[in-house]
Amino acid sequence: MNNAINQQHRLSFVLVLAGIVLVTMQFATAQMAGTGSRRSMMRGPLYDPATEIIIKGAVSEIQQLTGKSMGTATGTIWGNCPRGWTGTHLSITTDQGSTVIVHVGPTAFLTEKNFSLVKGDKLTIVGSKMQYKGSDFLIAREITKGDQVLKLRDSEGFPEWSGPARRGPMPNPPEAN
Repeated sequence: MNNAINQQHRLSFVLVLAGIVLVTMQFATAQMAGTGSRRSMMRGPLYDPATEIIIKGAVSEIQQLTGKSMGTATGTIWGNCPRGWTGTHLSITTDQGSTVIVHVGPTAFLTEKNFSLVKGDKLTIVGSKMQYKGSDFLIAREITKGDQVLKLRDSEGFPEWSGPARRGPMPNPPEAN
């Protein structure tokens, strides 16, 4: 009896292992062939090159959002940011006098690139315009301050901080209520 159970366990183990190997091989083959919607899956959250615009204006407010501060931002312009959108966010007063909220990216990435922002900085920002919970946002792809240019994402919206080897599927944005 014990011998039959051991054989069943071995067979189950071999089948599970074979399944894992097959799935891994299919995923690797699809990546190498460029099939599936891998490029679209890896694009940054909601980034759409078709909605790219260029704005010029001055920084009126800077917010460093963390997981903890997202909950305390309720009732502010930052409270409408999708959950998980931590990092540096800007409020820009455009040259036309309107206010645009800009999702920049991880604060550590800006620090690593020696790119600092202060209230009053004059910026030119290229980014994808999107709407969430009735609020307009700009997801920055490139920020120019004077002669300094900070490239945040490539032309398809892939974050530069993720690096080419780590570009995996981005999490789906939360549903707007």
